Amino acid sequence: MASEHNPKNRGSGQILKTRLLYLCFYMALGAFFPFINLYYQQIGLSGVQIGTLSALPLIVTSSTSLFWGVLADTLRLHRRILSFSLLLSACTVYLISKTSQYELLIPVVMIYAFFATPITPLLDTAALDTVDTNKGTFGGMRVWGTIGWIVSTWVVGILIDRFGILWLFYSYIALLGVTFLVSLTQPARGQIPRPSIRQSLRQLLTRQTLIFFLISVFLLAITVGTVDYFFSLYMHGLGANEGTIGLAWSISASTEIPMMLYSGTLLRTIGVNGMLSIAFITYALRWLLFSFIQTPGWVLPVQLLQGLSFSTFLVASVTYINDHTPKSLRTTGQSILATVSFGLGPIVGALMGGYFYDMVGMTVLFRIITVMTLVGLGVFIIASRYKGNTKRTGEP
Repeated sequence: MASEHNPKNRGSGQILKTRLLYLCFYMALGAFFPFINLYYQQIGLSGVQIGTLSALPLIVTSSTSLFWGVLADTLRLHRRILSFSLLLSACTVYLISKTSQYELLIPVVMIYAFFATPITPLLDTAALDTVDTNKGTFGGMRVWGTIGWIVSTWVVGILIDRFGILWLFYSYIALLGVTFLVSLTQPARGQIPRPSIRQSLRQLLTRQTLIFFLISVFLLAITVGTVDYFFSLYMHGLGANEGTIGLAWSISASTEIPMMLYSGTLLRTIGVNGMLSIAFITYALRWLLFSFIQTPGWVLPVQLLQGLSFSTFLVASVTYINDHTPKSLRTTGQSILATVSFGLGPIVGALMGGYFYDMVGMTVLFRIITVMTLVGLGVFIIASRYKGNTKRTGEP
């Protein structure tokens, strides 16, 4: 019995639970997002309607992520909000599976996005808290999300092919249910000073180094959003079939795993600023190489750079926000990062990408976003000048 109260055992158990949260949650996402547009198509929605439903979660995330972050930090209800969001996300996805009218899908999808918005920032905050109190790295826990995504997209794709499109909903709800049960075992956060909402926003949004950093992230997120939305069209334009397009996506996801596992070593050796610089440079190199490729086969080796770009950026950006944010405002900080990275940036990227895709084509579009990425790197360098190599601030 004494071993149950051993701090080392508790720490190992907490790391395992956090890994399991990432694994199950991203397995749920991998079961849902790659296939939901196929469901929309099968129920007879037009391309414009599908595009609108795809954009709604981004708009809702941009509008509500900060609200959820401030709410969690000011009320100190991180665990309860996480469990609440997981449960209601599963319920609203069930409603999506029972809805075939476009006019009814709009509010249901918006409600789903509202409840799903805080999950990722809360998971990242839980992982960072675990790193603070136990041995382990953020990347070493987050990598289980990537593993879950890869496994889920493959397995659920087979299930859908054999048994029908509704298996995307069955899989998502079941996996999110498991995530919900695991979230109930998460410990409450320690006694941290409770900030006011006004104080929260003032503390974060008046820090020049943070503002410049978020601007650089916004510029990069625009380029990533552009590629995410138009990569398959780009591959198709080069003559790739669906199998090659799927292989290109799989290669990029697979390369994230070793970089996630190695991220802790990178943080110790070159620091957060060094990792972010590498991420910006690698993204710019990827976009530039894409602009010169004439045959789809050459895209596959370039996709190997995904790990060095995306994984490095993800771990470093979350760590950067963590190091520049008081512990009492961690979820607010991560929510702001999520708003910029997964909301505002991709929305602008999708709109900008669509405009330039029609006007000048993919080759010029890739060169435009290459320049934009390098501008983002320049803004980040300005941000880093306000403060040297990132260190834990020790703020309350």
